[in-house]
Amino acid sequence: MAEPFLKCPNHWFHKTLEPNSEDGLITQVDSGGTPSTTDDENWDGEIPWLTPKEITGLSDTIYVSKTERTITPKGLRNSSAKLLPVGTVMLTKRAPVGAVVINAVPMTTNQGFLNFQCGPKMRPLYLAYWFKTNKVYLDRVANGSTYPELYKGDLFEFQIAVPSLEEQDTILSIISALQYVSLLGLPLEQSVTLPSKMLEMQEQNRRLRSIRNAILPKLLAGELDVSKISINGLEAIS
Repeated sequence: MAEPFLKCPNHWFHKTLEPNSEDGLITQVDSGGTPSTTDDENWDGEIPWLTPKEITGLSDTIYVSKTERTITPKGLRNSSAKLLPVGTVMLTKRAPVGAVVINAVPMTTNQGFLNFQCGPKMRPLYLAYWFKTNKVYLDRVANGSTYPELYKGDLFEFQIAVPSLEEQDTILSIISALQYVSLLGLPLEQSVTLPSKMLEMQEQNRRLRSIRNAILPKLLAGELDVSKISINGLEAIS
């Protein structure tokens, strides 16, 4: 078992990323596939098909509902692609390593992903943010002869610690509020009329993003007491 990157409270539920239908955290992990590109009947259907390059650089985006290409039922049947249910956490295992999104509609991916389906004891959004926070850990374990790649055997040794669903929801509400505040400044940048004000606004937005990025690992490590934070108050902010 790999040493956890985040030192979480002992009372949280600790386990590896290996799927286990009995513990209620991660029930299944699948990769994807690519239908034959020489058969036109495999393509331009109604089934979304996601590739890693589509989510590269989407640092502030979690949910995805559209893809550049689609496949047909025939393409799905004749490849190792799998139709993944809504709420699957899709982690890129190569080119690049560690980009993560959640599908808002049933979707397939190519073989550049490891796709995690969560059980009743873990919110998919919590796992997605956990992956984002552990990006340095993912980079460290990635290996390969030609380019870095995450392999199931190595990744399943990672240890994750998860609080109760109630605490997960509180943590996610805080993250949502932080995201809202940090992104609010982007349209405001376009509303200023003086260059000096633009620079001032950009610096303020940079500081807000820095604060958000510093707080995120502390939330997921249980270093901040969220029990006294009002979810209703956070929803009012966001």
